[in-house]
Amino acid sequence: MIKLLKAGFFRLKKEVIFWLFIFLTIGIAGFTLFQNIDQSREIIIDELLNQYIMYIGLLISIFVSIFVGKEHSEGIIRNKIMVRSQ
Repeated sequence: MIKLLKAGFFRLKKEVIFWLFIFLTIGIAGFTLFQNIDQSREIIIDELLNQYIMYIGLLISIFVSIFVGKEHSEGIIRNKIMVRSQ
């Protein structure tokens, strides 16, 4: 099982979509933080987290659907089940 996880993470590390979503997540975090910085009022952490979580939940659902769909279409999931069942 460890070998399957290592292979999956290695494949994921080479994916352009993975790195795009990582940088997009960092960008959204920065945008959310800078959008709410104002000298006349305090920064409320709860408001920042609520705004950030909304965007991140959307990005995670898109990424997972793309990743699982790609693995299913390439037959990787079937191969993992076959190896695991033997």
